[in-house]
Amino acid sequence: MLAGEVDRCLGWPAQAISYKVGERIWLEVRDQARRAAGPAFSLKEFHRQAFELGFVNLETLAAELGGSGQRSTAAFP
Repeated sequence: MLAGEVDRCLGWPAQAISYKVGERIWLEVRDQARRAAGPAFSLKEFHRQAFELGFVNLETLAAELGGSGQRSTAAFP
Protein backbone atom coordinates (compact mmCIF):
# COMPACT_ATOMS: atom_id res chain seq x y z
CA MET A 1 0.00 0.00 0.00
CA LEU A 2 2.69 2.48 1.00
CA ALA A 3 4.82 1.60 -2.03
CA GLY A 4 1.85 2.37 -4.30
CA GLU A 5 1.35 5.79 -2.68
CA VAL A 6 5.05 6.60 -3.01
CA ASP A 7 5.03 5.56 -6.67
CA ARG A 8 1.93 7.67 -7.31
CA CYS A 9 3.39 10.76 -5.65
CA LEU A 10 6.74 10.41 -7.40
CA GLY A 11 5.24 9.51 -10.76
CA TRP A 12 2.63 12.28 -10.75
CA PRO A 13 3.90 14.88 -8.27
CA ALA A 14 1.08 17.41 -8.56
CA GLN A 15 -1.75 14.85 -8.35
CA ALA A 16 -2.15 15.01 -4.57
CA ILE A 17 -2.13 18.82 -4.57
CA SER A 18 -4.60 18.95 -7.46
CA TYR A 19 -6.90 16.53 -5.67
CA LYS A 20 -6.85 18.60 -2.46
CA VAL A 21 -7.44 21.90 -4.27
CA GLY A 22 -10.38 20.37 -6.12
CA GLU A 23 -11.79 18.91 -2.92
CA ARG A 24 -11.56 22.24 -1.10
CA ILE A 25 -13.26 24.13 -3.92
CA TRP A 26 -16.00 21.47 -4.15
CA LEU A 27 -16.68 21.77 -0.40
CA GLU A 28 -16.62 25.58 -0.56
CA VAL A 29 -19.11 25.65 -3.45
CA ARG A 30 -21.34 23.19 -1.58
CA ASP A 31 -21.19 25.33 1.56
CA GLN A 32 -22.04 28.46 -0.43
CA ALA A 33 -25.03 26.69 -1.95
CA ARG A 34 -26.10 25.43 1.49
CA ARG A 35 -25.91 28.94 3.00
CA ALA A 36 -27.79 30.49 0.09
CA ALA A 37 -30.57 27.90 0.04
CA GLY A 38 -30.92 27.59 3.82
CA PRO A 39 -33.29 24.87 5.00
CA ALA A 40 -34.34 24.16 1.41
CA PHE A 41 -30.84 22.87 0.56
CA SER A 42 -30.76 19.27 -0.63
CA LEU A 43 -27.41 17.52 -0.82
CA LYS A 44 -28.93 14.97 -3.19
CA GLU A 45 -30.18 17.75 -5.50
CA PHE A 46 -26.83 19.57 -5.33
CA HIS A 47 -25.02 16.41 -6.43
CA ARG A 48 -27.59 15.71 -9.14
CA GLN A 49 -27.11 19.19 -10.59
CA ALA A 50 -23.32 18.88 -10.38
CA PHE A 51 -23.33 15.55 -12.21
CA GLU A 52 -25.75 16.94 -14.76
CA LEU A 53 -23.12 19.57 -15.67
CA GLY A 54 -20.78 16.81 -16.81
CA PHE A 55 -17.05 17.36 -17.01
CA VAL A 56 -16.49 21.05 -16.28
CA ASN A 57 -13.69 23.02 -14.71
CA LEU A 58 -14.01 24.21 -11.12
CA GLU A 59 -14.71 27.80 -12.16
CA THR A 60 -17.74 26.67 -14.14
CA LEU A 61 -18.89 24.45 -11.28
CA ALA A 62 -18.71 27.38 -8.85
CA ALA A 63 -20.47 29.72 -11.27
CA GLU A 64 -23.29 27.27 -11.90
CA LEU A 65 -23.87 25.93 -8.39
CA GLY A 66 -22.16 28.15 -5.84
CA GLY A 67 -24.73 30.87 -5.44
CA SER A 68 -27.89 29.15 -4.41
CA GLY A 69 -27.69 25.43 -4.91
CA GLN A 70 -29.53 26.15 -8.12
CA ARG A 71 -27.77 27.08 -11.32
CA SER A 72 -26.73 30.70 -11.16
CA THR A 73 -24.26 33.17 -12.57
CA ALA A 74 -22.33 33.61 -9.31
CA ALA A 75 -18.70 34.59 -9.77
CA PHE A 76 -15.94 32.16 -9.01
CA PRO A 77 -14.66 32.84 -5.49
